[in-house]
Amino acid sequence: MNERQIFKSEGFTVVEIIVVLAIIGVITSIIIFNIGSERKNSALLRSAQNLSLNLRQVENYALSSKVFKTEGVPCGWGIHFSGTGSTSYIIFADLVVSAASCSNQDFVRNPDGSEDFEAVNLESGITISGLSNGLSDVIFIPPDPIVKFRFTPDDQSQTSASITLTNKDGAPRVININKTGFISSP
Repeated sequence: MNERQIFKSEGFTVVEIIVVLAIIGVITSIIIFNIGSERKNSALLRSAQNLSLNLRQVENYALSSKVFKTEGVPCGWGIHFSGTGSTSYIIFADLVVSAASCSNQDFVRNPDGSEDFEAVNLESGITISGLSNGLSDVIFIPPDPIVKFRFTPDDQSQTSASITLTNKDGAPRVININKTGFISSP
């Protein structure tokens, strides 16, 4: 046996181990960074899809003449937005005002909360960053349902509205709705 063969050892050198550990560290940090960003984007997508779903649910309430508490069938169902920067919105029933008929209805949420059906919170880190032309209410009026928008200041000529949600990174998701009830899904 040759002396060189006796002292030859199999294994890794220190340099090879350091290189492998450095590569693993770089890959791990890239994955961890992307997971955090992806969580924010996923929360934004879920919130936008939930808002679209709630708009469709309100439309279905109007189509099916859903009864509100013990008040009977309302003149419409809607969603109220408190303004940009908010992290929630309110589903409400537009009730008949003091024995009047629905033809005389103002189609706006009562500020005292008596018409509120459900408050919906957006996921953590998601805010309503844009409401077209000061949009405050989207109301579905049966039986068609016709869609009415309430803007601040009031502008009855608008045939569509958009709601923009953003996450902490500023990534936007826009939900559009028009007077015929078409709701864009993100």
